[in-house]
Amino acid sequence: MREIFQFVKSMYDNYNGTGMHMALFFTAVLYLLLQKKDEKRYVFLGYTLLFFIICFFPLTAKIIIACIGKTVYWRMFWLLPTVVITAYAGVQVIMAAEKKIRRYFLLFVMVLVIAMTGTRVYNASMFEYKQNHYNIPQDVVTICDIIEEDAKARGIEEKKLIVPNDLLPFIRQYDGDIKMPYGNNAVRGETIKNNNASEIFRIMCAEHQNWDALSFYAAMEGCSYLAYPVNEDVAKAVEQNGYEKIGSSGAYDVYRQTREKSAWDGQWLLTQHGGAEGAQLMFYTLTDNKGHVVVVDGGWRSDADYVRRELKALGNHVDAWFVTHPHRDHAGAFYEIYKKPGKLEIDKVYMVDMAPVDLCLSNAPWDEVEVYEKLLTLDIKELSYVHPGDNLNIEGLEVQIFNAYEDYVDEISDDLLNDGSMMFKVTAKEESMLFCSDVGKGMSDYLLDTYGDKLKADYIQMGHHGNGGLKRDFYEKTGAKAAFFDAPDWLMNDRSGHYKTLKNTAMMAELGAKIYSFSTTPNQILIK
Repeated sequence: MREIFQFVKSMYDNYNGTGMHMALFFTAVLYLLLQKKDEKRYVFLGYTLLFFIICFFPLTAKIIIACIGKTVYWRMFWLLPTVVITAYAGVQVIMAAEKKIRRYFLLFVMVLVIAMTGTRVYNASMFEYKQNHYNIPQDVVTICDIIEEDAKARGIEEKKLIVPNDLLPFIRQYDGDIKMPYGNNAVRGETIKNNNASEIFRIMCAEHQNWDALSFYAAMEGCSYLAYPVNEDVAKAVEQNGYEKIGSSGAYDVYRQTREKSAWDGQWLLTQHGGAEGAQLMFYTLTDNKGHVVVVDGGWRSDADYVRRELKALGNHVDAWFVTHPHRDHAGAFYEIYKKPGKLEIDKVYMVDMAPVDLCLSNAPWDEVEVYEKLLTLDIKELSYVHPGDNLNIEGLEVQIFNAYEDYVDEISDDLLNDGSMMFKVTAKEESMLFCSDVGKGMSDYLLDTYGDKLKADYIQMGHHGNGGLKRDFYEKTGAKAAFFDAPDWLMNDRSGHYKTLKNTAMMAELGAKIYSFSTTPNQILIK
């Protein structure tokens, strides 16, 4: 109840600004309270008292919030007749004066007080001199006219446009025929239910736009046009993603997407997700233009609700779920979700036929097996175990298994749960990504000798979150142009020497790889 009261108070304070007009209002209320001969005062005073009781009493406030939502609760203060009561009290004061000269003097004083305590409305940043008779930014008019002319010339019926947030409120004011993936409600913080539109909004709000991901989501959402502030680097990036410049308003360039949705056939958008603040974990999703979804791990048990939300946004259907090994920061969320899947459908689950719990602990007594033991209690009907050398095809995505627990792991390593985890490469039309899960240095030589050039990949998920895990020559062999560290900032930047993440970050940068970590999640790349 206290939290609700504090919330209402904060809304009240924000609504009132400096509060000077409220000072006049309460002065008027006090005056009416003292005017015992005025019977009409009871209407004003009674209404005011009732308003404050309803709006500030936690129970009634909670009911109102449930009906209209938190974000617009401040509008309740429109119902407080501050202007009417202040004006009424002012008239009463003036009329109480017997002489006209005194009345004029009191009127002048009141006008002066109102002028001095108020704020000139046109000083606000939202106001500017109008540039056209529509009273909207001229850039909006020019952008819409460019799109209409282009669409007419090319026979494009559905004109759907992506713009930065500063133009968002004005586009449909000028041209209702131009559609948008989301409205101004997105800027106000309201949830966008459409996942493609939600991702477009997130990318447009980011400090630096991921044009690969934006073009993918724009194609999925059917957004054929893009307007963006003039920038040479941006122009090059968007043109590489199929956009063609069709005009400029001066401040904004206007582009049309030249690729059909089918141009993304066989390509997969990979997303690296972060989890609970301060924790290392592993959770990736891969999606294609037909709505297929592949999941890798999922993180801790405490991440289950987050994973559920992400998968719900993707359609609540998983074509394949890879659980690399049964450590809690990899398989915990999967266990919780599979135990209570709700409306989520999972077609296939791929796991490692890991060494028995007793054998794992006899080799590494320090290890933890809580989630492993819980996984063994599940009856996973969709389960298939993978083995080194297996080749899978998930809706056109090629999957090669390079490592999974077998006798050779026991001969090389004592760390069976990590070194026996699944290492696999996914390949789209042209590009690939190697997932190393938690495989460690001790396995490097064996894997290099066994697979050699097959380990080459465009992208790589670093072994054991980038902390330890595999040797330099292994990473050199892969030749990856980007490296994903499944690690939070404290692990990425640790200088104690206890962890190897900082050293491995420098090594991968030296090898020419772009570095991704949890500091910027969700991180996305298009595996072409």
